[in-house]
Amino acid sequence: MTRLRRWPFALALVLALAALGGYAWAAAGIATSRLGGVSVTQIGPGSAVVTWQVSDAPAQVAVEYGVDTRYGVWSTPTQVLTAQAGSTVLTGLEPATAYAFHVVSTSTYGRAEAWGSFRTAPASPQPLAAIATSSLPASTSALFASAPTAPAVANLTVDGSPIFPRMVWRQCPYGYAQSLAAGINLFLGTSCTTPAGQLQALGGRAFSALDVASRDVSGPGLIGWHLPDEGDEAIGRPDGQPNLHGGGRVTFLTLTDHFAPYMAPPSAGRGVYPGWLARADVIGFDTYPIEGRCRWDLIPTVYTLQQTLVQMAGAKPTFQWIEAGPMEKCFRVDPTPQSVRAETWLAIAAGARGIGYFPDIWAPPIQAEIASINADIVALAPALLDTAGPAVVGPGSPIRVGLRRHNGATYVIAVNSSTKPVTGRIAVPGLPDRTLTVFGEGRTVQSQLGQIVDSFAGLDVHVYIAPPPGW
Repeated sequence: MTRLRRWPFALALVLALAALGGYAWAAAGIATSRLGGVSVTQIGPGSAVVTWQVSDAPAQVAVEYGVDTRYGVWSTPTQVLTAQAGSTVLTGLEPATAYAFHVVSTSTYGRAEAWGSFRTAPASPQPLAAIATSSLPASTSALFASAPTAPAVANLTVDGSPIFPRMVWRQCPYGYAQSLAAGINLFLGTSCTTPAGQLQALGGRAFSALDVASRDVSGPGLIGWHLPDEGDEAIGRPDGQPNLHGGGRVTFLTLTDHFAPYMAPPSAGRGVYPGWLARADVIGFDTYPIEGRCRWDLIPTVYTLQQTLVQMAGAKPTFQWIEAGPMEKCFRVDPTPQSVRAETWLAIAAGARGIGYFPDIWAPPIQAEIASINADIVALAPALLDTAGPAVVGPGSPIRVGLRRHNGATYVIAVNSSTKPVTGRIAVPGLPDRTLTVFGEGRTVQSQLGQIVDSFAGLDVHVYIAPPPGW
């Protein structure tokens, strides 16, 4: 069911007319730009269609959408030459999720707006997973010529729709409710139950990837398998591991951080990595600077290692496990809600197209933070899963950045990787002087000469959004 509301203006007469006519009126009260017939149709697990009627033309129509009225994602603007009905397809949606949207029409008569909401359909009981790759659009290739990430866009898809996986590892059933409430959508591995028992307990409310040894199991939500955890170190060579691809299933792999040439090699040597990478479709790793090495100053390696893995993986999506609680290795040095948020967005800025949280049971403040992070990821997922490109900070700056382009909009992810406050200066190729919103913060910043200047608290995260040109 779609719910629509209209934005009130100051004059009582204009309010009355707007209520009667169902239109948003130009502030001058002389001419009007009219937008009507707004509804949502063809609602599926990963997409929906917003229909609208423009009474004044020529006009331009676009839709903002997200999990709440912060929105975050812009559709491709539609040019309308004559008064007519039209529609906008919203893609990259999450199954069984509530969304809000904002339709905007601009013409010589002014600006018209309408708002609404809907809920996507549940996922298919027998979902089909795959890896979809696409090349960098020629129109933007020049902007990304120096990008540190691969030019191809590679994503996990379920039933043809790109999905940003948010994972836990081998969780017992007693933790399912907590994880689902925090926005986890993929359970990797099984514990405290059988693989079939996990699928039945989740009942399609989230996806599952089981151990490759359980590949004769089927059930609701199953999208694939996982290879042995940290096999590059725990096993060494991948000889004898299954090489499973296709058939509606994908294979996940978690490596140690020894893959990077600037880290110590695994026991069996770096020559093991081509074989492991060839056997997987979605490739991740773990590096725990706080819990594994007891050093807050190593948090920037979350970003650097992710960039390296993206390069190694080529046209395959990558992910990273984020330390989300004590692991009994470093006394009095434990992750905080701020570190979990910073590490998550450092990984995403560096090209991660999936995130896992480990361990899988969290203290209440971290659980609340993970729920907040995951809501932000879902809201921005269509953009986060689109074309990646470079943004630049000055030498010695602790700010780490990543850039995405989606439907003409620009998204700049900026993270202070240090615990100290800092002012960041970020250069964004091709960004004109304009106003950018800071997602979820209720404020804007102004870019000048292709640069964004902003203040960051320790481990602070800002996501800047520049709408498509003309908006």
